[in-house]
Amino acid sequence: MLRLEHVTKSFAGTRAVSDVSLELTPGRVLALVGPNGAGKSTTLRMACGLVTPDRGSVSFDGVPIGSMGGRLYRHLSAVLEDSSLAYMSLRGWANLEYQGALYGLTRRRTRERSAAMLDRLDLRRHMDKRVGDWSRGTQQKLALVTALLPGPQVLLLDESTLGLDVVAKRDFLAEVRRLADRGMAVLMTSHQSEVIEGFADDIALLEHGTVRWAGDYATFMDRFAGGDATPGALERALLRLFDDGADKEERRERGESPEREEATTWNRGD
Repeated sequence: MLRLEHVTKSFAGTRAVSDVSLELTPGRVLALVGPNGAGKSTTLRMACGLVTPDRGSVSFDGVPIGSMGGRLYRHLSAVLEDSSLAYMSLRGWANLEYQGALYGLTRRRTRERSAAMLDRLDLRRHMDKRVGDWSRGTQQKLALVTALLPGPQVLLLDESTLGLDVVAKRDFLAEVRRLADRGMAVLMTSHQSEVIEGFADDIALLEHGTVRWAGDYATFMDRFAGGDATPGALERALLRLFDDGADKEERRERGESPEREEATTWNRGD
């Protein structure tokens, strides 16, 4: 479906992502997790063509995305952090119909394609109001509807639930889960461990721009949380891993030789 192979990216001489390889699978949600500055957003932006890797490749169904031009966005859509609609003075319907027109959809077809989602996300009652008067969560739900208009096979989400209230977050994630269960491949980043917990099918752990572990979620929890399935178990596991990684980095910066990392700490799960 979507494959990143050995992608590397630097900004102003600083390495943001180093030799990252990931593959999205239809019907599964892959969560990228890691501390601030780990390279999650840069990786996602390379995945959707907004940032070009310095080295490595990104392909969709075996075709380099750079050669696909605008055709890529009939197969792949993204909802990025703090997505805002371009025309906040326009009403919901006008924004949605404009976006549909960009995909070559008539007003009628746009409304038909979005009708069920608008109802599931409780958006219809807002559509005659100016989008600038909506709450952030309501705007974010419309961003999801807009992203899904072309019927993409891949959906990328970058901190897309940040700032949403519990109801908006529940509705947003329920719609994404429904789409994944119908075969869509999803790549998401989130600092909210409760969003990933029980939602992601696979997980990739990034540290300093490098994938330190990748595999299915259940295996991750067995290995790093001892099979703990209680609420908050993922957050506790990540805190242990990140704290351990930070301690080792501090020792390296002081010129000390860190203890040998245990084999289970950063093994790849694939």
